[in-house]
Amino acid sequence: QITDPEYSTLAFLKGLKQVDGWQDMPLTVAAQTVQVSAYPDHYAQWEQLAADLVAQHWNS
Repeated sequence: QITDPEYSTLAFLKGLKQVDGWQDMPLTVAAQTVQVSAYPDHYAQWEQLAADLVAQHWNS
């Protein structure tokens, strides 16, 4: 199931909703709070690319 993008996304979002104040956290802190990864800063390298993609495609 964890390799299914829809399942993984929904599971992450469900966990994120349970984190108080996630909107005000740095991306890596919010993600780590949900995922409890052994590599807490791993996704930081993709943060700008993800923000650019969302800005480009949101409401398009």
